Amino acid sequence: MHGDPTVSVVIITYNRLALVPVAIDGALAQVDCEFEVIVVDDGSTDGTAAEIRRRYAAEPRLRVITRANGGPPAARNTGIDAARGEWTALLDSDDWWEPTYLSSQLAVLAENPDADMVLCNGRRQDQDGSWHNLFDHPSFTMPTSIEAMCAGTWIQPTFTVVRTEVARKLRFDEGFYMGDDQEFMWRFVESGYQCVPNPRPLAEYRAISAGDAPTEDQITADFDVLMLGAYSVWKKHSRDHPSVIRRRGLDFNRLYGPMLLRHGRVDEARFHLWRWWLARPFQPRPAWLLLRSLWSR
Repeated sequence: MHGDPTVSVVIITYNRLALVPVAIDGALAQVDCEFEVIVVDDGSTDGTAAEIRRRYAAEPRLRVITRANGGPPAARNTGIDAARGEWTALLDSDDWWEPTYLSSQLAVLAENPDADMVLCNGRRQDQDGSWHNLFDHPSFTMPTSIEAMCAGTWIQPTFTVVRTEVARKLRFDEGFYMGDDQEFMWRFVESGYQCVPNPRPLAEYRAISAGDAPTEDQITADFDVLMLGAYSVWKKHSRDHPSVIRRRGLDFNRLYGPMLLRHGRVDEARFHLWRWWLARPFQPRPAWLLLRSLWSR
C-alpha cells in the first residue's frame, strides 16, 4: 500500500480474544480496495492486544491501539481519530464481512458523490437467536430523515462506511454506552448529511456470540438493556422532536411502561402506563401497573 489508504477499518474489542480474529481476518480478506485495519482494544483484561500483535506481526496493514476501558463510543472515537483513510468502516469484533464488502460499498459511494455514508443490507441476528436481513425487518426504514428517526429506525455499525471527516466532526456520544450508533445517526440526519443504501447483503451482525467461544457477557443479547439504551436516545432527541415518544402507539407504551417500571424509572413508566390504560381502560394489567407506579412515589 502506497500513501494513505482509501478506507480505515475500525474494529473495537473488549475481552473477545477468541472472537476478534474472525472479524480481523474478514477485514484483511477484502479485495479490490486499499485499506488499513485499526484494532482498538478497550482495556481488555484477557490479553487481547498482546495476542493480536503476536498473531498479526507480519501484517503491515494492521495497527493495534490500546486504551483504558471507556465503552464502545469512546473506543470508536479513538479509532476514528487514528484513521488515515477518506472513509471509515466500522466493524464490531464479533461480526463478519463478505470479501467484497468494502469494494461494493465504495462503488455505491462513487455512484453517489454527495453521500456521506453508505448502509448495506446484511444478515442480522435478534436476541432470540433468529436471523433476518436488515432491509426486510418490518420496523426498518433507511435513516434518511427525521421522520424515519422518529419512527425508530436504526443502523448496524458493521454495515456502514462513513466519511471520516464527518465521523470526526460528529463523533460518537460517549455518554451513551448503549445506543450510541442510533444517537450518532440522529445528529447525522439533523446536520443534513446523506446516507445511501446498498441492497447487497454483505455483512453479518450477531446479537449472540457464535459457537462456543468464551467471551464477556454480551450486552446486546439483553433485550431490556438494548431497548432502554434506545429509549435514552429517543428521550434526548424528544426535546426537539416530541413525536419520537409522544406519538408512538399502543405497542410502544405496552412495551416501555412495564420495562421502565421494572428498572425503577417510575415517573417515565407512569407516562406510558397511563397512555396504555387510556387506550385499554377495561384491561386489568395496565390498570394494575399504573396503580403500582402511583404507589411507588
